[in-house]
Amino acid sequence: MTTNPELSAALAVVPEIARTEALLEDAKKRLREHPSGVVPDVARNEVIDAAVRAFQADGSWPRDVGKRAAKAHVEASEWHAERIARDQAKKSTELLAYDTRVLYSADALEHLGTRLDDVLSDAREAAEVLAGVRSADAAIKAGGAVVEAWGRLQGLLVDLTNIRAAQWELILPRLRPGDAVGGFDEERRKVRAWRSDGHGEIRSRLDDVPGFALEAMRSQRYTEVYLLFLADVGTTYVPTSATDLEAHVVAATDPISYTDDQTSRYRPTVTPIPTPPAPALTGAERTPALSY
Repeated sequence: MTTNPELSAALAVVPEIARTEALLEDAKKRLREHPSGVVPDVARNEVIDAAVRAFQADGSWPRDVGKRAAKAHVEASEWHAERIARDQAKKSTELLAYDTRVLYSADALEHLGTRLDDVLSDAREAAEVLAGVRSADAAIKAGGAVVEAWGRLQGLLVDLTNIRAAQWELILPRLRPGDAVGGFDEERRKVRAWRSDGHGEIRSRLDDVPGFALEAMRSQRYTEVYLLFLADVGTTYVPTSATDLEAHVVAATDPISYTDDQTSRYRPTVTPIPTPPAPALTGAERTPALSY
């Protein structure tokens, strides 16, 4: 069971997820509580082996060895059947819970998005009271309503941290019980790399994000100042799936391109020099005499 209250609340708003998660916990509990025992063949053979050892020791042979061996086999069969049933219930319910969570995770993530909107709205209200205050020391120095607003901001910071942790818990690929690893590791590594690069926090390119905010995005170590940044930036969001996240990653990392009408291009031009006209004849022209 999760200890993150935001994740618990997000899963609880989807009845099928809550139901199958509860079933899985019950199945695990039932398997844990089943007493230890031995399989039927082992139980039967323990009775037979004891009779053989006694015979070899003193030559005696129990008249009811067959009855007792058969009884041990029957009792162990009941235990074994119960064990198989409880183990199968656990494994089958693990698959059911996994598939249900994958199927409805978008609904849970949508709830987290609503919760994030609430947190940011409350942070904006606190920011109005804080004005330019951006540290606990400055808030204490200001006193009064500013101290109270800073305290509310600290509580909202806890909520933000839990919301983001729940977000990644739902988005990160999980290996389906019983499946081979295959390409699972690569998919999980890819999503983790996006998270480490700072994606999944805002719907904007990260090029112009302030350094302090980008560091918080990449490390998931959030501060009150970063929370105020998220409240103000206007593009903060919760992805609704790994596919949704990937679409935003692609949009945020594609090279910027411009159409011809969005940028001016320098196009050099060449002005031709006209050929000078031939001189006009006056009739006074003569061929000079040359002497050698």
